[in-house]
Amino acid sequence: MVEGHSVHRIASRFRSQLVGRKFAATSPNARFTEGATAIDRRTLSRVEAVGKNLFAFFRHDGDNAVEEEEEIVLHVHFGMSGAWAVFHTLLEEEPEVKPTTRLRLEEISPAATDGAKYVTHLSAMTVQHGDLSLYAAKKESLGEDPLRSDANPNLLYEKIKKSKKSIGQLVMDQSFFCGPGNIYRAEILYVAGIYPTTLGMELDRNSFDKIWNASVKLLRRGYDTGSILTVDADLDPEVAARGERRYIYNKSTCARCGGRVSSWDMGGRTCYACEGGSCQPKVTTIKSAPAPVEKTIGTTVSDGMKPSTKHQPKNQHVPFISHCAPITLQQRLEQGGADQLTISEIREVMEQIIQSSNSNDITIPPKGARKSAHVAALNRLLSTKGKLITMRETTSYKPLPPPLISAEDAAREKAISGENRAVEHVAELSSGQAIKAISATPLPSVAARRKRSINPRMDSAGKRGSVA
Repeated sequence: MVEGHSVHRIASRFRSQLVGRKFAATSPNARFTEGATAIDRRTLSRVEAVGKNLFAFFRHDGDNAVEEEEEIVLHVHFGMSGAWAVFHTLLEEEPEVKPTTRLRLEEISPAATDGAKYVTHLSAMTVQHGDLSLYAAKKESLGEDPLRSDANPNLLYEKIKKSKKSIGQLVMDQSFFCGPGNIYRAEILYVAGIYPTTLGMELDRNSFDKIWNASVKLLRRGYDTGSILTVDADLDPEVAARGERRYIYNKSTCARCGGRVSSWDMGGRTCYACEGGSCQPKVTTIKSAPAPVEKTIGTTVSDGMKPSTKHQPKNQHVPFISHCAPITLQQRLEQGGADQLTISEIREVMEQIIQSSNSNDITIPPKGARKSAHVAALNRLLSTKGKLITMRETTSYKPLPPPLISAEDAAREKAISGENRAVEHVAELSSGQAIKAISATPLPSVAARRKRSINPRMDSAGKRGSVA
């Protein structure tokens, strides 16, 4: 399955290479003829990723301003093995289309004087087109994307608290968590230390925050590296030194504690959990999900470990601004007040309140003012308004910066590590491009870049910073 981090990488590549260019569109396998006709000779104006869904917007070119309603939206869901490959005719020869190629785009009137142009081939499970209402309706049906700056974890938690489903089911439900697939489900819950059968309605806020923060951290790492790499070399240096890529997915024993890894069917997909006792302790709740019928992967070992004791903190923790354990702006604002925000964040929140309330009597402190002045101003404003605004209101959508590692280097790294393409392929490349990248001599810097990217220091918005 092409998971959320891969779709965001495709969107980033299109923004840097294709947005602003006009294309002739055809459907080689005739399965998207009507859609290709609709976007033919239009300009790609913008691209967005929402979880596993890609939205490409095409507009008419002309002397007059184009009304927003005239945009044609292309919605793509790649499924298990889809790809949207980009070819530049100056650098490589365009390959023959395949029976699965649903859309071919060829640049019209390229800016290059040598006639070089961009061509793309799209193969995917779902390709549909429509006006902006298609985008709005689809986005409304999706949940919160850990890779989007406008994600609203507070809204997500409110939905989860009302659900009788297990958290293992909810992480895979795209109307709740938008982007993670089965590999991420296993690894996110492991990193968060939550057992998959824990019911959503029994999940406390602290446990939810661990899951959300793990989702942000792991999907961002996948976006930057082009691979699902969940082992953290800082937290588990011995595990990383063995070359482990993941903790429990498709394993018989836990990469960290050596305990038995169990697996069972959950919603038609295999669910995994460490049974060692300390990594993902089972917590007795008022209600419990049906006990899973376990199936063991390979040979198991006795872990000999006792379940860890759960300790309640004596004092409520006041969160600090951390770059290695990401906490969202909204969480910091609600739990620690305005003092937990940076000056730029305080100004952003105040500007959003002014815009949403259409009020002209609100004064934002000068940019050079001390943080204490900004904190006091925001606190006064919030007390006047009487309530906190939600994360979606305070944060607009901002595309991610380009990933750290190229698609070609990601394909090469997978091959070097022995990763099966059936487990995870590079959806930015055609099969021919991936084979070419793998056959090339590995760049000396690839290993170093992977080591750096395995532990990115970043907050929930994807900004890099120092270790707290």
